[in-house]
Amino acid sequence: MKQKIILLAALLAGIAAFVLSKQTQEMFKEKFLKQFAQVRVVAASRNIPVGTVLTLNDIGAMSVFAKSVTGRAVLPDEYTELVGKKTRVFIEKEQAILWSDVDMPYGGTGGMSGMIKPGERAVAIPVDSTAAVSGHVKPNDHVDIIGTFTFPGVTKGGTISAGQPLSDTITLTILQDVTVMATGQVMSRRPSEMQSGGDRFGSQYSSVTVGVTPREAEMLVFAHQKGRLTLSLRNREDVSVEQQLENVDFQKLEKNFNELNRVRQQRLHPQLLSPSSPVPAAPRTTPAPSLGR
Repeated sequence: MKQKIILLAALLAGIAAFVLSKQTQEMFKEKFLKQFAQVRVVAASRNIPVGTVLTLNDIGAMSVFAKSVTGRAVLPDEYTELVGKKTRVFIEKEQAILWSDVDMPYGGTGGMSGMIKPGERAVAIPVDSTAAVSGHVKPNDHVDIIGTFTFPGVTKGGTISAGQPLSDTITLTILQDVTVMATGQVMSRRPSEMQSGGDRFGSQYSSVTVGVTPREAEMLVFAHQKGRLTLSLRNREDVSVEQQLENVDFQKLEKNFNELNRVRQQRLHPQLLSPSSPVPAAPRTTPAPSLGR
């Protein structure tokens, strides 16, 4: 009996040693692979002199060890943000381009004042999670700023009538393609470069700072005092501007929502609808003919 117990204990010890050895081996393998893992970063496609205004032709990509990538590295999905920036240093061909290599450092090492373009101003506007697209608006994103206001003395026809008790709520796009300079205290997407006190992922903030002209700044401040501002997030590469956006009130919403849906369906399914086609009605089912004897 004692011999069986000794054999069982030895067997259990062997199994435990095997499991421990397997776990140690997997941990070593994971650590080894992580050490030599590679990622893609933006690099110079040619020798770039100091003071060069970067274009797409100057920008390429290269693979580097992940452990060597810092918060100053530019990732491939951010390359368009370098276009138009002036280089501060000489960058050799196939050398990684860093945010500190251009005239507007991504993390704002010289403070926000060094990030403001000549002729522009930085203005902070209060936002909540909903107005900031559930916190998905990040520094260096581009947004449209939409305002909703209640105007006193506005009749149903849209004309202002002094002394009238009537009022109407109107929504309109105030500014298009505005650059976000900071969200709260954060001027960078990289957690390693976020200022102290910022949320770890930069998703919790109560204000957004944007770069605008002095006239635009006045309009934004006034709009904030009189109504509610909402940010509409744009694709990073989309620089288009809508030329004929109209104010939206209850009357316009009621009058145009069918047309908006028709245009939307035409855009999403152009093969089904022509510009003059109405929105297809739901198919009508016909009763089956009764079978007589």
